[in-house]
Amino acid sequence: MGLSAGGLASGLDVAGMTQQLVAAERTPKEQRIKEQQQKLEVQLSGYGQIKSAVSGLEDMVKKFAEDKVFAGQSAKSSEKDFVSVEASDKAKNGSYTVEVLEIAKSHKVVTNSAFDADPKAQLGSGDLEITVDGKTMSVTIDQDKSSLKDVLNAINNSADNPGVTATVINDANGSKIVFSSTDTGVANEISIDASGMTGELAKLSFDPANPTANADMVEMQNGVDAKIKIDNFTEITSSSNKIEDAIEGVTLDIKKLTNTDDVKFATIDITNDTSTAKSSIEDFVEKYNEFIDTADSLSKYDTESKSSGPLNGDSLTRSIISQMRNMMNAGIEVDGRTYSLSDFGITTDRYGKIEIDDEKLDESLKDNFNAFNSFFHTDEKGFLDKAEAIFKGYTSSTDGSLTNKEKSLKEQQDRLNDDMDDLNERMKAYEERTYQQFTAMDAAIGKMNNQLNTMMSLMTF
Repeated sequence: MGLSAGGLASGLDVAGMTQQLVAAERTPKEQRIKEQQQKLEVQLSGYGQIKSAVSGLEDMVKKFAEDKVFAGQSAKSSEKDFVSVEASDKAKNGSYTVEVLEIAKSHKVVTNSAFDADPKAQLGSGDLEITVDGKTMSVTIDQDKSSLKDVLNAINNSADNPGVTATVINDANGSKIVFSSTDTGVANEISIDASGMTGELAKLSFDPANPTANADMVEMQNGVDAKIKIDNFTEITSSSNKIEDAIEGVTLDIKKLTNTDDVKFATIDITNDTSTAKSSIEDFVEKYNEFIDTADSLSKYDTESKSSGPLNGDSLTRSIISQMRNMMNAGIEVDGRTYSLSDFGITTDRYGKIEIDDEKLDESLKDNFNAFNSFFHTDEKGFLDKAEAIFKGYTSSTDGSLTNKEKSLKEQQDRLNDDMDDLNERMKAYEERTYQQFTAMDAAIGKMNNQLNTMMSLMTF
């Protein structure tokens, strides 16, 4: 409430005395609530940082599992300018030689004579049929829309285009149309039926089975299948230069013939993808060490500044750190033998952080890749599944211990906010009551003073 000036009857500072009493009553109670609120804010922030660090580890482990980093295969070609290679996780370790005997090529046909040099000249009309790999399109050309550009657009933009592109080349004699199959290979040879056309467009017929039948059309390039020989024994043909699964799980991209003086074949090596596996392990280690740094900064006692982190002495934080360390040192059985991370060059230092012995890790990935894979990926018993279960126990939105702790602290915050509201209401009532009491006292003193003054004035007479 707004307090008026001091007592008018007695001269008492009613407002000032009221404020002093209210402050004396409010301050210690308000201070206790604010201190508790501040402590909760700091704890909530600390637990939020711990939870974020654990969630980061959990996400890393999930990605580790989903990416199947130990299932990946690496492929290398000794002559990548001739044959490049990719491998899926279905590929098996091995070494192969690949000879490139033929490069797949698209079929190309060109008009033998040039068309009218005038770009606006109308070339004819009628129905033009083009067939590629058993698929036929029919294009109707109108006389008033039969310029060279119109014809090309009608072919190239047809919704039924079976896989052919029409382009123009210009030489000293004028413009010629080139028909090219979109895809390579013998099966994609182009057949053109211009028997329903008039004018110069009637010259466009071409039969790949009898390429010299129409002197007005010339075969620029035969459709050719790619041909390779694997290990100097098995010949493979393909309509495409990208050959899949000739070697299981492997895609070969054919680029150049290998029958040169310097290159007779390319050697293809399929091995375990150790680089991806190592990179994923390094990412996990980095995330784990970030967690340790976060937990340490929040829970340690600084002897120099004599100050404690917000979670110093907190039992839940100690439990999380302890369980994490146990997880990193736990043994997991693989094929009758118990392994731990230290067997693969991944150890814990005296501060609880992880160190990697690169030489030992590389050696383990090279010589013991399958055991490494089983250590991490065995269902329910592998490191990743166990780690994910531990992390979920902390971060689960329904019953995770960190989630429950945050919920409990927020409930305490709500109660403290209610306590502050109650205190404000009580202090408001106390202020009004105290002010009224002082005002009444002021009035009483004023009345007594008036009576005394009256008596004194009577006595003087």
